[in-house]
Amino acid sequence: MLLCATLLPFGLAIALAIALASCSANRAPVDLNLVFVEVAPLDYARILCQLEPMAERHTCMTSVVGHYREHRNLEISPTEAVDGPFVAFIDKQLYRGRYVSNPFAAAFSVSNGRTICRGRYNAFAGDSRPVFRFRCNDGREGRAQIVLDQTGRNGIGKLWMASGSTGDIVFGYAAVGGAF
Repeated sequence: MLLCATLLPFGLAIALAIALASCSANRAPVDLNLVFVEVAPLDYARILCQLEPMAERHTCMTSVVGHYREHRNLEISPTEAVDGPFVAFIDKQLYRGRYVSNPFAAAFSVSNGRTICRGRYNAFAGDSRPVFRFRCNDGREGRAQIVLDQTGRNGIGKLWMASGSTGDIVFGYAAVGGAF
């Protein structure tokens, strides 16, 4: 009986550790080849607030989630359906800018205040997949791919630099807001 009482706290500790690990684990990678995926407001916050110091990250994430919830169901103008804010993290630096799109072509331009990066894809020009090729005015280049969220107006993505580094993308009026 004493052995069971001694092991019970140990078993609870293991169960608690497993539960906490599963809560903090990253979600499965997003399939960027889909038309849309389910993106939770917290997913946007994790990406957008990744460079914030830990002491300030909660405030940033709360702001992003609040902004998304307030703006995700708002009616948008026709021009807002084809353009909007675009945020990219390139080599662990925040780049802000805009995108424009239609079903067969899209482009973005972002800057960190010193460097400007521009990307595009165009099915009419022969691009067989919606993968952006981009180039920065400092000579760096890479490719990027995005996917819409369930609203069809916001989304996330990834970028791959020719140097081998990777980064994240968030775009859309509801997704890019709050602290951004």
